[in-house]
Amino acid sequence: MLEKIKAVIEREGLIPEGARVVVGVSGGADSVALLHILCKLGYELTAAHLNHGIRGAEADADEAFVKTLCKKLGVEFVTVKTDVPALASEKGISLEMAAREARHEFFRTFAPVRIALAHHADDQLETFFLRTARGAGSGGLSGMRYRQEVGGLMLVRPLLDVRHVEIIEYLKKNDLAWREDVTNADETIPRNLVRHQILPALGKLNERAAENLLRTMEILRDEDDFLSATAAMELDELHAKPKAIQRRIVQHWLIEHGTTPNFEAIEKVIEFATETDGTKALDLEGLRVVNEYGTLKVGQASSLSGQHGRLSYIRMEEGRGILRGDWQASVSLAKVAEREVTVRAPQPGDRMNPYGMEGSKKLQDIFTDLKIPKAQRTHWPVVECGGEIVWIPKYRIARGWALKNDTEPAFHLYASKID
Repeated sequence: MLEKIKAVIEREGLIPEGARVVVGVSGGADSVALLHILCKLGYELTAAHLNHGIRGAEADADEAFVKTLCKKLGVEFVTVKTDVPALASEKGISLEMAAREARHEFFRTFAPVRIALAHHADDQLETFFLRTARGAGSGGLSGMRYRQEVGGLMLVRPLLDVRHVEIIEYLKKNDLAWREDVTNADETIPRNLVRHQILPALGKLNERAAENLLRTMEILRDEDDFLSATAAMELDELHAKPKAIQRRIVQHWLIEHGTTPNFEAIEKVIEFATETDGTKALDLEGLRVVNEYGTLKVGQASSLSGQHGRLSYIRMEEGRGILRGDWQASVSLAKVAEREVTVRAPQPGDRMNPYGMEGSKKLQDIFTDLKIPKAQRTHWPVVECGGEIVWIPKYRIARGWALKNDTEPAFHLYASKID
């Protein structure tokens, strides 16, 4: 197992030599195995455990278990407690999605190090069936990547080639205990239904079915990478290209303009692009596509009509504590030092030094990462102090402006939400 994982890490370039790795450890079998393997391979590790508060005393027991394991292995242990059920209720999202957001927010406190996650081959198979049921192209059906950048986080998955049964065998061979999450047996959760019903049935159909499907996913990944590299970003002469390339070009073009396209939206744009008579508009979610005699452009989205080109209102006040969320933030009052804090529109060439990252980043790239429509970008509020951009709503504060603790004097910023 150690040789297998070491080979994957080196082949995929997952962990640079001498780098510290943060390992997401829940206490379950997969993450315990990953922590133990990386420790045996000699990497410098920090174990990050999120106490999600979903199972009460059981969640606290998970935290205590991981803490004890880390002490035994000589690994640094860091934990945080988040009320994930409250977060899910507040945002109107599933517990699974809320837990994912909470984990990523926790992981950002360690950025820019590599975050190692314990996703394995069975997770890939489950993802395939879940995405198939929802409808997906080659990108979705190809599953998770060994290395993935998400919102400024670099996630690495060294166990993607390993089946769950191999992980259990490794744990038993090394006399390692783990925690069982009782919710994993709840088949009202779609992923659990796939795990307990569909995958066993697949094995009855063909004992090599899982292996064959994983190979198919690998082929889809390679083909998806090829299509992405082949598809130019221009829409010129769209219909002279094969349909697969047409879809990929339109998909990239819509993402570049700040929307998340589904199959129906992509097909609508392809058909819309064939019209060459006069000027017409196509409204998608949050975006208006304008066809001027066969040339596609992005117009003002109908959903933004209430903004009238004005900056979002931002309220400022002194206080204590750290505000969290897309539309509010806290910066160090001492750093402000009675200097004027202003709100302005983005300017060409603007750059920011994001908290948790090294170096600076173009605002243009930040807006692209956030998938903010271009129609909104010219009026997106930028908070500045002393000639430095200190906060961009829906993104993060600047490096060097964070509070050291919840009791330090703070300068609170509240932005009115842009729909």
